[in-house]
Amino acid sequence: MAERIVTVGGPDPTRLLSNYERNVGGTEFYVGPNATGAGDDDRNGRSEESSMATFAAAQALCTADKCDIIHFMPGHAETISAAAGMAVTKAGISIIGHGHGTLQPTVTLDTIISADLDIDAANVTFQNINFVANFVDITAAIDINATDCTFRGCRFTEASGKNALIWLQDAAAMASNRITVEACQAIAIDTSNTHFINFAGTGDGHRIVRNELIGDWGTMAVGGAGIVTYILIDGNLIANAATTVDACINLPVTTTGVVVRNLCGGGAAVVNGITATACTIAENYYQIGTSDLSGVLDPANA
Repeated sequence: MAERIVTVGGPDPTRLLSNYERNVGGTEFYVGPNATGAGDDDRNGRSEESSMATFAAAQALCTADKCDIIHFMPGHAETISAAAGMAVTKAGISIIGHGHGTLQPTVTLDTIISADLDIDAANVTFQNINFVANFVDITAAIDINATDCTFRGCRFTEASGKNALIWLQDAAAMASNRITVEACQAIAIDTSNTHFINFAGTGDGHRIVRNELIGDWGTMAVGGAGIVTYILIDGNLIANAATTVDACINLPVTTTGVVVRNLCGGGAAVVNGITATACTIAENYYQIGTSDLSGVLDPANA
């Protein structure tokens, strides 16, 4: 199968999993429609022609910690209509979407505010998936409850009049260390939204790099009250319409790490987009979204 690349979130294209990451010993499964018809969970899923219908059926055939891959075929759609309506329970698997534009695979959350995707196993990667909020004020769309979770080249979008208050939520304590969100795009403009990603726990080693985040997050786009260590926030483009002070990136004084090269704008006054007191900070810029002026260093150079 020819693998496709979706370019989002900065100057670097979304990269496909390398042979090292894929591990030649892993098994590959295919889910979704194909040239010979719709997927069928009675098939073995080992080729495009024998594709399965659902993620759940494919995951059941995966072996934990063997670097198995589940391929979502172009146009495949999954729906989450309950709390933990989709749960990743096999460690070490990757869910890779194929196709772009309207063919990009979708995972839609609907029906109830508690609808969510739970990531309950370590070393899980999602790539090139469009996550869609299709209910009002979904509490936290994706709960990351395990270490080394990666979202790469994904989209996070809202159906008209629908939203997720929080798109990505970490776990308490250190249960979700090393979250990576790379080259993703979010468009989340509902005024009830609070966070794109909420770090409420005490994880370490998170990487938020080269994302495009456009929305109205009344608390903050990236950050939280958790005691996070060794975080990297680098090269993101953040436009947050909220007038809340420091609502683009907001890290408490207990958070350590590096915050560099982020370009931010929003509804708050100038030099009020970013705070990361205990981190190494360099070349971050912020400007009022309606000012028609170039950004200035934020935090300001003393």
